[in-house]
Amino acid sequence: MSQPARRLDQVLADSTLAAALAARIAAGREAAKAIAPICAEIAPEFDPFRPGNCDLRDRELRIWLRSSAQSTKLRQATPRLLAALRDHGLQVSEIKVRVQPGKVRESTCIDAPNKSRLASDDGYPQKRNSALTNSLAFSRKLVLTLPDGALRRAVATLGQAIDRRLARMRESDQPLDEQD
Repeated sequence: MSQPARRLDQVLADSTLAAALAARIAAGREAAKAIAPICAEIAPEFDPFRPGNCDLRDRELRIWLRSSAQSTKLRQATPRLLAALRDHGLQVSEIKVRVQPGKVRESTCIDAPNKSRLASDDGYPQKRNSALTNSLAFSRKLVLTLPDGALRRAVATLGQAIDRRLARMRESDQPLDEQD
């Protein structure tokens, strides 16, 4: 006999690990709700409700930002943020503001005269290819020095991904920043 179907939230509630994670996410949302008005005033481009931006663990709120400018603004407002959290009934004793960089741009702005100087014989910008080529070479060397295990497999997988990316770039004649 098969067991009756259960909703996902019921299944997750039975798991202590999943229940703890769900409670932490809910606490982060409550903290985001408490600090949202202050954040909108100080750093309007920051969204505290975005997943991963506010993380409440025990009595410590970690706020992850995209820029150091936002970080500086919110660090200066820490006393106001703590007061807002207390007003919402959250017992937070410390706020840690950290910068988590977004997607790093892989290309630079190059004016037309310099573009020809940076191009290699086959027409690919050397700066773009060299970063990936160096990464590929490093990953191949690193795999040889690591013992068998999960880290070695992860580095090997990374090397294969870089190799495929370089091959796609060569085949499509597209610069790195125009790839998927």
